[in-house]
Amino acid sequence: MAYQRLYEDEDLEKKIYDIVLENNDYTDTLRINNHYDFHYFLSPFRHDLFIWYPFKKEGSLLEIGAGYGQLTSLFTQKVNRVVAIEDSQSKCNIISKRAEDSTVLLSDFDDIKLEEKFDYIVLCNVFEYAKSFFESENPYQDYLNYLKKFLKDDGVILIALSNRLGLKYFAGFREEHSNQFFNGINGYENEDHAQTFSKTELEDIIKSAGFSNYKFFYPYPNHEFPEVINTDKFINEIPFTGVNKYSREKILLFDESTVNLSLSKDNLSQYFANSFLVEIRTTDADYPSDKIDFVKIGADRQEELKVYTTIWSDGKVSKTPISAKANEHIKRMVDGSKYDIGKIRCLDAELKGDSLYYDFIDQKSCEYLILDIIRKNDKEKFFEFIEDLYDALFYNSFESDEYATEEFLKIFKEKSEIKFHCHEKSYLDIILGNMFIIDGKFTIIDYEWIYDFPIPLEYIFYRTFRYHFYSSASFREFTSFEEIFEHFNLDTENLKLYLYLICNIELNELKRKGGDV
Repeated sequence: MAYQRLYEDEDLEKKIYDIVLENNDYTDTLRINNHYDFHYFLSPFRHDLFIWYPFKKEGSLLEIGAGYGQLTSLFTQKVNRVVAIEDSQSKCNIISKRAEDSTVLLSDFDDIKLEEKFDYIVLCNVFEYAKSFFESENPYQDYLNYLKKFLKDDGVILIALSNRLGLKYFAGFREEHSNQFFNGINGYENEDHAQTFSKTELEDIIKSAGFSNYKFFYPYPNHEFPEVINTDKFINEIPFTGVNKYSREKILLFDESTVNLSLSKDNLSQYFANSFLVEIRTTDADYPSDKIDFVKIGADRQEELKVYTTIWSDGKVSKTPISAKANEHIKRMVDGSKYDIGKIRCLDAELKGDSLYYDFIDQKSCEYLILDIIRKNDKEKFFEFIEDLYDALFYNSFESDEYATEEFLKIFKEKSEIKFHCHEKSYLDIILGNMFIIDGKFTIIDYEWIYDFPIPLEYIFYRTFRYHFYSSASFREFTSFEEIFEHFNLDTENLKLYLYLICNIELNELKRKGGDV
């Protein structure tokens, strides 16, 4: 039984085929066709849903409903054998072109002619259509049972789909399978094509199909373009406060980030997560993914800087290169962890294989500490806190008007003739979310932006608070740049220069990513 997703049509399919036939770098195409559908089918960020997943390299994988091969090419890099199934020849042709190392099979999803068994079966935006292609009174439960015959004894089914009660739908996003507002929330009235499920509903389906071992992951902001993969352990402790970069039509009823913070305080975020990635296991054994508690994916960078960060259940944190080009970046970070910036220390790190490892810090970051102070409206305590930070940053610094070296100007472009405080080495990214107080010392856990040349500390200090002014309304309402700088007798006339420096960094980064300037 064939089915068609709402956002697929013959004209789009032909365009995708022509694009894929022409090249395998879609940067220019996505710049010109900056629409959700093109990003969905062509963006390399689609890989982020599984780039972190601990697949067995020697394993085999069956991808059902591979679409236009947007994930298939990643799977061929992760496992030894990939079989991709689609129900139209034109889609199969596109998949074969994008993932040449895969075996592509033209087949209905309910009549798969395969004798072999697989380590993994993947359904991304497919399972919710089961009642369209699997004839049964209980299509979702029975389709899971049908898939069992293609699984090895210790195999895994991976299902990615939206949450029927996802916060985005309450906030004003259309339901993507019906293109209606609030359709899923209202129980899919008059909808017999597809449906998604709440967490409890999906758990009931899994259990009724005879599976007792499963794990929920929560991709944020969604499973199409995830930046974070959360789990039940941290979904309420590290709530997502970002935005959807790529989305279809929506109306804005409320701010998702603010509401998600409220939900997290009541331990409810897992029920209103926008998406689920569910790992369904065939045995009661431990699986490698049990050790993963949280993943943050830094794929929206130039190739040499792309890494993902994992929090492990054994109390360690790792940073892993997404591509071989980022290996040197990891090594530089390990080297950078050996230096202090003023009195700000870097947490000890070590290199294991291609990944950097350090200890997980199970306490509030400086961001949460200072937000607690702001919530209490305690100006005195606030300035005591940032006085300590100022003293730590500026400790043992020197004044110089010759900081604008060739390396500095390559990045910042602008300079001033006046003197600023500097260190020989500079740590640019001192944001409070990456900083903790350990044994009375400010301690940084992220050392990606350590430079071997001076950067004015006044600018670094400004950049720290600029980040939090930008991201937190309560911060903006509580104080101002002028108030902070005047407290330390710093010249507020240079605020414009600091903003120019930040803009030049961001423009430089945008150019490297191929964005419009």
